[in-house]
Amino acid sequence: MKIPGGFGALRRTFAIRDYRLFVIGNLTSNIGLWTQRVALLWLTWELTRSAAWLGAIAIIESAPMFFFALIAGTVVDRVDYFKLLRITQSMSLVYAVAMAVLTLGGWMNIWLLVAIVIVRGTVTAFNRPSRMTVIFSLVGRDMLPSAVALNSIIFNVSRFIGPAVGGSVIVLAGIGWTFAAAAGLFFVFTLMLHLISTRVAPPPAREKRSIAAETMEGLKYMLVHPGIRIQMLLLVMIGFLAKPLSDLLPGFVSDVFGRGPEGLAIFTSSYGAGAMIGAFYMASRDKGVSGLTVISICGVLLIGLGTLLFVATPIFLVGCVAIFIIGLAAIMQNVANQTLIQSASDPVMRGRVISNHGLVQHCAPSIGALIMGTIAEHAGLRPPLAVGAAVCVLFWIWAWQQRRALMRALETPVTGPGAT
Repeated sequence: MKIPGGFGALRRTFAIRDYRLFVIGNLTSNIGLWTQRVALLWLTWELTRSAAWLGAIAIIESAPMFFFALIAGTVVDRVDYFKLLRITQSMSLVYAVAMAVLTLGGWMNIWLLVAIVIVRGTVTAFNRPSRMTVIFSLVGRDMLPSAVALNSIIFNVSRFIGPAVGGSVIVLAGIGWTFAAAAGLFFVFTLMLHLISTRVAPPPAREKRSIAAETMEGLKYMLVHPGIRIQMLLLVMIGFLAKPLSDLLPGFVSDVFGRGPEGLAIFTSSYGAGAMIGAFYMASRDKGVSGLTVISICGVLLIGLGTLLFVATPIFLVGCVAIFIIGLAAIMQNVANQTLIQSASDPVMRGRVISNHGLVQHCAPSIGALIMGTIAEHAGLRPPLAVGAAVCVLFWIWAWQQRRALMRALETPVTGPGAT
């Protein structure tokens, strides 16, 4: 079935009623997440007046996702993931309401906040893979690239709108009402999920095994699949070697380019502009998964070359161009990578693969930033990132030679129980 070209691909995707409902809910929910995050950080500061606690809350919120990510995918593959998404989204709504009530009532303290944040992080660990798995069921394989790209657009738009909403409500009404506003936004997604009529096929009957055994089965499947294995390796390479630039950017702005906060804002905006253009391009492609392997591989090259250009120049305008290229390439590579991994996965393994993908996507840049930052303390900012970018280019040379085999492994429709 041919998908219309240009923005016709977007129109066709939005023509699916249930996907429209999902997009409306997903956008409001993501805005709510960023609104809530601003309130959470400001509440932490008011309770402790400690920068260390700010960092601790961020780690505490993320820790359950790292801990539960492996088994979360197994749970998604075992159950009706639509039902799981509805349950976890409802729990997110309850969390926001509880935060609003406790804060407005004056009952909140830092240890109660820690306990509630741990619960929230645990819910998120199961919400994220079920949310991503649902997209495939709503739009099917051919329109998955547009849907994944639109998901990236939603994320980038909400990360601008959400903090603005959160900051404004804090100023006008206080932290408690900011949590209440987030709850209202979560309610929209909760409602949309109950209005969606799409039903998924029940998980196929299989031998009952432990969650640990099925989790290991998912890891083995990911590592032996000839296409998914390489795409995950691309994700690791970019995360370790190139993405740490975003965490080290303030140092470059100050020490290399001699600018202040306004320089950081311009660089961030340049990256965002490139990312948005890349996302709109990927959303409007008319070829389904065809050609995504080449985009994913070439994205590694562009990220590497853009990073090399950025670390090599002291000229601010050239740095802006380099950051724009990195943003453009990063979003295109990410959408292609995520789409290929989802569409190539056996339906009975999709939840585990997506969950593992999310774990790598979040862990690799954090570990890479720690390693790059430590090296930069002794060798300067430029050398570690230059070496990392050069390795990305070398890895592209190897991956490019494998492209035909990868295309066969990743762009051929998957058959099996529940395949779409």
